[in-house]
Amino acid sequence: MTLLDHQKLLVKSTVPALTKHGEEITRVFYQRMFAAHPEIAPMFNQDDQKNGEQPKRLAAAILAYAGNLDRLDLLGPAVSKIEHRHVATKVRPEHYPIVGKYLLVAIKEVLGDAATPEILEAWGVAYNELAQIMIGHEAAIYAQQEKEQEQEEEVAAV
Repeated sequence: MTLLDHQKLLVKSTVPALTKHGEEITRVFYQRMFAAHPEIAPMFNQDDQKNGEQPKRLAAAILAYAGNLDRLDLLGPAVSKIEHRHVATKVRPEHYPIVGKYLLVAIKEVLGDAATPEILEAWGVAYNELAQIMIGHEAAIYAQQEKEQEQEEEVAAV
């Protein structure tokens, strides 16, 4: 599903709330996700979870995404860094729906009635679009790593 113009406006309309409540949203997000999927927790730096750095980084990334929906090219370097971190920690496509689910749960829990069904739907579509972009880029990184490993094995076999 493609993010429609009115959905972009809805996502952008949440920027003030994300500015005010972003870290709380991401703290709730991680708590709910790790409680339901403890197998995912090792993919995240637990020291950064405890000291609050990971929730701060995610809150900043979500805010940047919401504020730049029309200029995603501005986020290229930051997104590339995240994608490489994802590959290093073995994030796979099947993890993205889990993250998306608990992001929406956290937005609803923290923002309450301000997170209308329309806003949650718009955020779901926006998240899925970004997830598909990242999955594609990460697949290319994984493929490049596999190719490099095969080349190293061929050299070692000679």
